[in-house]
Amino acid sequence: MRENFARLSLVATVTTYLLIILGGVVRATGAGLACPDWPLCHVRLITPLEGLVLIEYSHRLLASIVGLLTLAVVISAWRLRGAVVLRRLSLLALVLVGVQIVLGGLTVTSALSVWLVVAHLGTAMAFFATLVVLTATAMIGGGSEAPPTDARFRRIALLTAGSTYGLVLIGGYVSASGAGLACLDWPLCGGQLVPALSGPVGAHVFHRVAAAAVGVLILATAVAAYRTQAHRPSLLAVSAIAVGLLGLQVILGALNIEYRLAIGATTAHLATATALFATLVILAVLAQWIPAGHLGESGLSAALPGSRMARVLDYVSLTKPRIIVLLLVTTAASMLIAAPGTVSPWLIASTLLGGALAAGSASTFNQLVERDIDAVMSRTRRRPIPAGRISPASAFAFGAMLGVFAFVVMAVSINLLTAILVLGALGFYILVYTVWLKRLTPQNIVIGGAAGAMPALGGWIVATGRVEVPALILFLIVFLWTPPHFWALSLYRRDDYARAGVPMLPVVAGEAVTRRQILLYSIALVGSTLLLYRVGPMGVIYAISALLLGGIFLALAVELWRSPRPGAAVRLFGYSVIYLALLFSAMVVDKLLRA
Repeated sequence: MRENFARLSLVATVTTYLLIILGGVVRATGAGLACPDWPLCHVRLITPLEGLVLIEYSHRLLASIVGLLTLAVVISAWRLRGAVVLRRLSLLALVLVGVQIVLGGLTVTSALSVWLVVAHLGTAMAFFATLVVLTATAMIGGGSEAPPTDARFRRIALLTAGSTYGLVLIGGYVSASGAGLACLDWPLCGGQLVPALSGPVGAHVFHRVAAAAVGVLILATAVAAYRTQAHRPSLLAVSAIAVGLLGLQVILGALNIEYRLAIGATTAHLATATALFATLVILAVLAQWIPAGHLGESGLSAALPGSRMARVLDYVSLTKPRIIVLLLVTTAASMLIAAPGTVSPWLIASTLLGGALAAGSASTFNQLVERDIDAVMSRTRRRPIPAGRISPASAFAFGAMLGVFAFVVMAVSINLLTAILVLGALGFYILVYTVWLKRLTPQNIVIGGAAGAMPALGGWIVATGRVEVPALILFLIVFLWTPPHFWALSLYRRDDYARAGVPMLPVVAGEAVTRRQILLYSIALVGSTLLLYRVGPMGVIYAISALLLGGIFLALAVELWRSPRPGAAVRLFGYSVIYLALLFSAMVVDKLLRA
């Protein structure tokens, strides 16, 4: 019964996410008054479905489906024994649906009153968050009592989720009030850091300032997770995804201005904001309800063994979503700094989709080939393949399917040469790195870093059609970032790798040599980032950002070099993820500011 409830709740959550995105399309296309009456459309139950009417009518139809799903969730919750928390959450969701229906009608009949539009969005987000909490609680079996976890981290996780909710409302006001283009440049406004803060300009600038503050809070939360929750892989995974989505959201915010609120840019901005909010809500739930060590590397899927939902989550985990998000940030950033304002949003979207599919395929084949290694490592033994939840044959079919889809997307939306290059990079990662190098040499990470650096190079090539010096520097940055990132992890998990017989550098050469190599590569990394200022297209803003971010990276590398304590390795590993996302975001900010 509980598994069926969790599945139903997940369906309702995903459908609501799609509804929010469709609502963004309605707003971006101006279809909100295509049906000027409510609940009918032009005094008809079914009106000719074309143009803007089709968009608005589709939104109403999907909203009706969400309402029915919510009612089904409530009924299902009340059939569960002892599920007091689930019942209360489902009832709250039903109440919010009722409020949302009323607000939806008032929004139309008031001709899109600004504050009603904001209230409509706020209720939608509150309803969505309720479903996310409901689904997560059902999946992890929490809700009976709060475990004795770090109270400070629980508070900061809640604060971050709540602040992000507030930021979404501010963004909704900016959109509804027509202040989205009050500032036609970014991150400045009218060429000024602090313009005259009145009318639409004031609202627009306030949104930017609030976004910056919430961004800092998200980064602080991620740092706190890596500093205080290193023993909880699920929390670290969700924190990393949040940082990646934050970087992507910064880029999309800039694109909103660069492309003058194009439908694709604004819809993607809302979709990413909603996904980021959901991620932070999940983080807060994990911090509140899951005792330390309750979930391992396999994450939430392990909480529902044998269920269909768990199977879906297992397949998702095969793709390593954290890595995908980081790769997408580097790809999008390289495209935007290569040709700011000239690259089609649809080209960016198709490139990111193809890249995500290719990365998911590579990660799936990586876990398939390394299933014998994963089975003996405490960090990975609960992954789907070694745990027996997904058969090798099924994993192979899934990975192949993702690879084929990636090839088709790239070939159709970009060109055949790009698709072939992506396929070649996929083959290099699987055959050269995973099958051969990783088990052969302690320099496996160094050579394998070439595969991880390809998205940054590829994004530039797709945007310009050329291989240029800045593109090679971007490749070099990611290439040099890879060893410190993974060697820090291997220091922390040295015994795991030794038990599995993987010749990682700490196992073969010792911890002292590894710490020294990390420091040397970190110095080279920071130096390479400054090349973009000297010989590339970057300006002073990027140079300052690179120095500040690089200074922190070097400080952590020096700390690790001097100290053999595991905490130093964990801190460097955690910061390295944040560092790369922020560095590439700084590139975009600098380039768009000077475009």
